[in-house]
Amino acid sequence: EAHVASSLAQAIFEHAARISRTASMTELIRLNADFAHQLPGADRCSLWLVDQQSNELWTILADGVEPIRIPLGQGLVGACVLQQQAILVNDTQSDPRFLGQIDARSGYVTSQVLCIPLRADGQTIGAMQLLNKPEGFNSRDADFVGLLAHFAATAIQGERLRQEAESARLLNHELSLARDVQARMLPQEIPVIEGLEIGAYCRPALQVGGDYYDLLPLDDGRFAFTLGDVSGKGIAAAVIMASVQTLLRSFLQRSSRSLATIIADVSQALYQSSSSNRFSTLFCGIVDLRSGLLTYVNAGQQNPLLLRQGQQPFELPGTGIPLGILSDATFVERSFQLEAGDLLLTFSDGIQEVANPDGEFWEDARPAQILEAHANTAASDLPTIFANQADLWASGAKQHDDMTIVALRFVSRRREGSNHE
Repeated sequence: EAHVASSLAQAIFEHAARISRTASMTELIRLNADFAHQLPGADRCSLWLVDQQSNELWTILADGVEPIRIPLGQGLVGACVLQQQAILVNDTQSDPRFLGQIDARSGYVTSQVLCIPLRADGQTIGAMQLLNKPEGFNSRDADFVGLLAHFAATAIQGERLRQEAESARLLNHELSLARDVQARMLPQEIPVIEGLEIGAYCRPALQVGGDYYDLLPLDDGRFAFTLGDVSGKGIAAAVIMASVQTLLRSFLQRSSRSLATIIADVSQALYQSSSSNRFSTLFCGIVDLRSGLLTYVNAGQQNPLLLRQGQQPFELPGTGIPLGILSDATFVERSFQLEAGDLLLTFSDGIQEVANPDGEFWEDARPAQILEAHANTAASDLPTIFANQADLWASGAKQHDDMTIVALRFVSRRREGSNHE
């Protein structure tokens, strides 16, 4: 008997060395299940892992049985995990914890069960369940399977951590690519336009979203500006952002159609080329520098604020659905007559929804209050002031959305024949 025990222990240690060289989770589970049911002469072995999110146990390999899930704590294997101790039952019909419906579903008849918890890093991550040994399981089986379970749990947890680290590395790489796409698409410098003061600011969050803005002088004496936010984060959002901005810029420069028609065309292109959960909010405005007439379309973006000398700030009215929601979406084009000195501020929801360490957002009226307090500040400085005020409110709390602001002050109408520098 001592010789048999020594041979079994040697086989377990050789198995541990083998699984330590295995880098596939599926292969790890297969190797452990195959070896485990052979070790004491069991008919089958199932490995179960804890799903913390759903509070369930699920089989990642069940020989002859389709994968199944059970609530944590149910059945013999659930009791094993919950109590963090081995369970040995040689007459399942006499144990009320036994889940007979699993046999009913599979057609298999379970008479004996040995469950051993899988423990790693001080926590129970699952269980190894052996079924049906003709002469019944005994304490020695539990000891040897327990030794195997120790090595199996360590290997499984190690592979889990490796996969998590790889996922984190890939995510960081994707976010780096997204930041690069976002940075390349933003204007590299603020254009100098006669009759306008312009300021812009964009700061990506730790998890890059899809905020973007554009400042585009047009050949016919007009100036276009946009601010948008693509749903989602990472490289997918950045690619859609780049596509929307490139298409919109092309249409604005080359099309004589109305702004509402241009926005509808961009929306349809986004709808046709992306999944249903991808869309973009957008504010696009065009200032006629000769007349001061502002034409704009708001597709689900924050309503811009306008400050006129001697008045309280107010929102430019009108908003619509975001781009890419419907295949045949239409948009409303509105206009507003700017006067000399008018200050217009557009901003993304990363500004409106800045949160402090207690999770409290600043008041809806706060942007208007800041704008009014800095009525005489140069438009070029306003975006940074807003970002600084947001940071003061955040008090060091991490922000999960980009902060983007574009400020325009209409100084005067352009003289006929003038060109932007």
